[in-house]
Amino acid sequence: MMPGIVTLRWTDWFWDPMTMAALALTAVSYLWILQRFPRQAAHAGSFWAGFLVLVIALLSPIHTGAAYLFWLHMVQHMLLMIVVPPLIVLGMPTGALGWVYRRRGLRRLHRFVWSPGVATILYNGVFLLWHVPAMYDATLWSVWIHTIEHASFVAVGLVFWGVVAFPGARRPALGWRFVMLMASNVVDFLVGLTFAFSNRPFYLPYTHVPRLWGFTPLADQRLGGLVMWVGGQMMYTVPMLALLYWWILRDPGGSISSGPVPLGIAAGGGDGWSRRETGARS
Repeated sequence: MMPGIVTLRWTDWFWDPMTMAALALTAVSYLWILQRFPRQAAHAGSFWAGFLVLVIALLSPIHTGAAYLFWLHMVQHMLLMIVVPPLIVLGMPTGALGWVYRRRGLRRLHRFVWSPGVATILYNGVFLLWHVPAMYDATLWSVWIHTIEHASFVAVGLVFWGVVAFPGARRPALGWRFVMLMASNVVDFLVGLTFAFSNRPFYLPYTHVPRLWGFTPLADQRLGGLVMWVGGQMMYTVPMLALLYWWILRDPGGSISSGPVPLGIAAGGGDGWSRRETGARS
């Protein structure tokens, strides 16, 4: 039996009570954090921008259409992993990390995940795991599994981009952060390439759902791979160029020129890569 045809309208929002409750809890939690650290609220706009993108990714027709089109699902995943987390990280007060360190259990967890190697493995491991056909199919059959998938994307995204972009003395060397971005860029590139040049659909649910906008399952999958390939390259390249830019601008004394630092990566004397470079030049 051939699948039917479905339409997607801009009014097809996903008003899921559980998702909306989680979003409301996120907003309330951030307001509580701002009350605890009122002097460090200068970048709150970044958080609210990330929160808006999160709402769009989880409630808008992007989510509704993701059940019918693989490429829309990939757009959603990119928003959840590459756009939302760095914006939220940049909107967090730096004092919040000190609050975490005063709690023994949280401090141990933070020390474990807050390293380039662990953060990169978690980030890319979760990304790859949910694209295994059996796991991916399960997210389309079960709302709960789909919710867990999205929550894990945001969680590992916050860890990864926290290590890359969160300002403070505990961030790793600038060189390690560049390697993290490069490694994740390569993983995204290879997965996108696999989908873009695939010769059969990998995910069973997309072969049975009604057709949206005339896409066949294979054409849809190939476009999804192109979205990951091109979109991912662009989104990872921007922070990599920002890191290189501020590394190159560092003077022999180990400081950087005045002005705002993008991505919260003001490179102070604690950046090992930069220290070695400036030492070699002096």
